[in-house]
Amino acid sequence: MGLVAGRFGSAVSLGFVVETERQVEAHLASHMDRLPKGDLASRAIVSQMKVDEARHAREAQQAGATELPAPVKGLMKLAARVMTTVAHRI
Repeated sequence: MGLVAGRFGSAVSLGFVVETERQVEAHLASHMDRLPKGDLASRAIVSQMKVDEARHAREAQQAGATELPAPVKGLMKLAARVMTTVAHRI
């Protein structure tokens, strides 16, 4: 999907980066919800990962990202769900 986004120019490609980072950040938030409160080491790692993803999205926005249409965002979310399901099963 990123390859296709790149064919539409840098603004769309950067928009793809922004949406990817937002979705990864949301995925990491779900991990935080499942981690035991006492697992401070894992919580610190996932928390830092969320900070990094938010920074990547912000930097892509500052570089000129365009907002992707809702259907594209939905397709990205579906693709991510398929990938995580497959990875979980393997």
